[in-house]
Amino acid sequence: MRQMILKELIQNRDSFISGSQLAESLGISRVAVWKHIEALKKEGYDITGVSGRGYQLKDNGIIIPEEIKAGLAQQLIGSQVYYYPYLDSTNEALKRSIKDHPLEGTVYVAGKQAEGKGRRGRKWESPPGGLWFSFLLRPTLPLPQTALLSLVFAVSLVKSMDVFSGLPCQIKWPNDVFCQGKKIAGILLEMSGEIDNADYLIVGIGINVNVRTNDLPPAIGAISTSLLETSDREMDANEVLLTVLKDLDRYYRQFLKNGFSDIRLEFKSRCLHLGNAIETTRGQDIIRGINTDIDEMGNLMVQCQDNVVRISTGDVKVLN
Repeated sequence: MRQMILKELIQNRDSFISGSQLAESLGISRVAVWKHIEALKKEGYDITGVSGRGYQLKDNGIIIPEEIKAGLAQQLIGSQVYYYPYLDSTNEALKRSIKDHPLEGTVYVAGKQAEGKGRRGRKWESPPGGLWFSFLLRPTLPLPQTALLSLVFAVSLVKSMDVFSGLPCQIKWPNDVFCQGKKIAGILLEMSGEIDNADYLIVGIGINVNVRTNDLPPAIGAISTSLLETSDREMDANEVLLTVLKDLDRYYRQFLKNGFSDIRLEFKSRCLHLGNAIETTRGQDIIRGINTDIDEMGNLMVQCQDNVVRISTGDVKVLN
C-alpha cells in the first residue's frame, strides 16, 4: 500500500493531493494514509503536508523504476531497478543484497548517499540532485579482463554525457569523465572472485546532474561541474539514467563479443592527457613524463627520458 501511495504522489508531484483523495482512490482510511505518509518520510522521501491542501512530494530527482525498466526492453543492465531516497552507499547496499541472489544487471539508485565511495578509498560527495547508482554483473572473465571494464564503462559514460552536456566530454585515466576541464562523473569497480574468474562485479557510478557545485565542499566544487552548469538547464534524472543504462549495456555487450581493441581506440580519442606531460605514481615512486599510449590491457604508458614506464593503477595529474 505504501508503494501505491508513493505512486499517486509521484503522478501528482506538480500539485497537492488531499488525504481524502488518496483514501478514496486506494480504498483505505485517511488515518491509514497518514501512517503510510509518515513511514515514507522516515524512509527519506521529502513530502510536504499542508492543512486544507493535502500532500506533495518534492521531486529531487526521484527515479521511477517502472519507467526505467519499460524503456530498457530486454537488456541486461537494468533487468531490475530499485530506487531509495537515502542510502549509505549504493555499492554497499548492493553488496549486502548478494546473499539474496539478485539478478545480474540489478541496479540500485539513491537520491543521496551518506558514504558514497570514490576510487582509492575516497569519499564521493552525493547530495540530492545527482545520479548515484550501482549495478551488478557476473562476468565469466579472468580478472585482468574484468578490470578493463573500468575503461569500457568510461567510454560509455563519456558518450552519454555528450548528449546531455551539449559539449564534447573527455576521460581522465582510468575512468573519470571531465567536461570543460572539470570532473562531471566517475566510476568505481569492486570485484569479488578468484584470479581466473570474478564471482561478481559491482559497478558504482556517480553523475553530477542537477548539482550546483558551489554547494559542494570548496575543494571538491572547485574542480567539479555538472550537467546543470554545462547546459544551463535542469535535467530529468529518469531520462539521464535511461540513456546511461542503454549505453552501458551496449558497450558491455560489445566488449564481451569483440574485446577491448575498438573500445581502446575510442578511449584514446577521448583521453584528455594522451600526448601530454603527466605525473602519476607507481608504488612509492613519483613518475613524470609524457603519456604516450594506453596499451591493450588498459595500462598507462609514460615516456620517462630513455625508458617507458607502464602504470596499472593510480591517479593522473596533468602538468602544464
